[in-house]
Amino acid sequence: MKKESILKGMEPERVLYYFEEICGIPHGSYHIKEISDYLAGFAKEHGLTFVQDKAGNVIIFKDASAGCEGAPALILQGHMDMVLEKEPENPINMEKEPITLIVDGDILHADRTTLGGDDGIAVAMMLALLEDDTIKHPALECIFTVNEEVGMEGAQVLDVSPLEGRIMLNLDSELEGIFTAGCAGGAEMILSVPAKERKPRTGKLARIHVEGLIGGHSGIAINQGRANADILLGRVLYTIYKNTPFYLVSAAGGNKDNAIPRTADAQILLPEEADMRGIKKLVETLADNISHEYHATDPDVKISFTAEKESSEEVLSFKKKDTRKLIHILQVIPNGLIESDPHIADMPQTSLNLGILDARSETILVDTLVRSSINSQRKMLMDRIFSLAEMVDATVEVRGEYPAWEYNETSAFRDRLVALYEKMNGKKPEISITHGGLECGLLAAKLEGLDCVSLGPDMVDIHTPSERLSISSAKRLWDFVKAAVEELAEA
Repeated sequence: MKKESILKGMEPERVLYYFEEICGIPHGSYHIKEISDYLAGFAKEHGLTFVQDKAGNVIIFKDASAGCEGAPALILQGHMDMVLEKEPENPINMEKEPITLIVDGDILHADRTTLGGDDGIAVAMMLALLEDDTIKHPALECIFTVNEEVGMEGAQVLDVSPLEGRIMLNLDSELEGIFTAGCAGGAEMILSVPAKERKPRTGKLARIHVEGLIGGHSGIAINQGRANADILLGRVLYTIYKNTPFYLVSAAGGNKDNAIPRTADAQILLPEEADMRGIKKLVETLADNISHEYHATDPDVKISFTAEKESSEEVLSFKKKDTRKLIHILQVIPNGLIESDPHIADMPQTSLNLGILDARSETILVDTLVRSSINSQRKMLMDRIFSLAEMVDATVEVRGEYPAWEYNETSAFRDRLVALYEKMNGKKPEISITHGGLECGLLAAKLEGLDCVSLGPDMVDIHTPSERLSISSAKRLWDFVKAAVEELAEA
């Protein structure tokens, strides 16, 4: 039985209706078939022409309003997948179960999970626009891409040949009143270190647990000084190993390359003669230092060392050198903000996020996301990872590499939107470049002459269970989008 709506009667009514519909459909990255089919079904129901490709991307077309056929076609674009993150105590299976929405005054959030406002709000606005025949509009070409959060894979393979538009509103930003006009390029880089066949060893088993971190989107929060749980775990492992060499049983932290890891765990097998009390004291001292270092950004960070039992465990390698390789990677890998933009205050220029650590089988995997608004610096940072990989006998797989969306100083399309925003709000919007990845760069590379602006309502802590969306901001953005569409209908 379908849940009773908690957003019914709230404004913007049809946008929130479709957003709630979307939240009722599990749609994490790589789990997009149901949401893709929903969009195709919407197009059929409303008699609209559409294309649904093998990847799941959907483009829905709507003819221009009567009298507006001479206006240039307008592309609107967003992605249908969301990042699946939840609090550890929440039993939900987000790949298969819908999230639960909660309204708290003007704030919309989910019950201990990500909300998916990134980028469900874009999908909802495009659907509300497509169904409304009272809004005067030019020809509309609405692009719904898949798997944006895992390397923009949908945009990478999208066939743009059916598109006639060369102006585009991307609805994948998170701050109202900011018009984004450029973004960083990026690449996912996965280091793989093969270990020898697992073999049993006897010793004292211990567990290390890192928790309580804030995390966040690695494009938006990377310059805020937040701790990375995988990097902290590496510091703990290094501190212990210097005192007492051990075998690694397992290590894991984070599950998205573009989300700063909030938790990490490791199991290690120490020698039978190891001084467990002394090691625990070392970890506690380090934990105190880390708490002091991150008291402003991650005030609830906790690091624990638990001696479990004497046992025989299958360790990562018969030789400790494979354990040392992982420790070396975590100690020296560049992470966080690498270079700031010298022209824009508080804007990252180049960064790396160590998003996923997985050393639970015969292979150590370290998954990173490189970003830079300067393509040469992105290549430089990628070369540093290649160099590190060579030092530890690792292989590197590069996925989803995409170019920077370079800022265009002159844009008649942007100027028109700026003038409309000032008319509606009594002030000009801020023109900005984002360090987060947007599909505008990929689409601009495919569509010669494409002119883009990216907009969005106020959202905070996206990619975390603390994600929040301002309902009133979504209403104001919807009003602007409608007005912009009508403005652009004028030839």
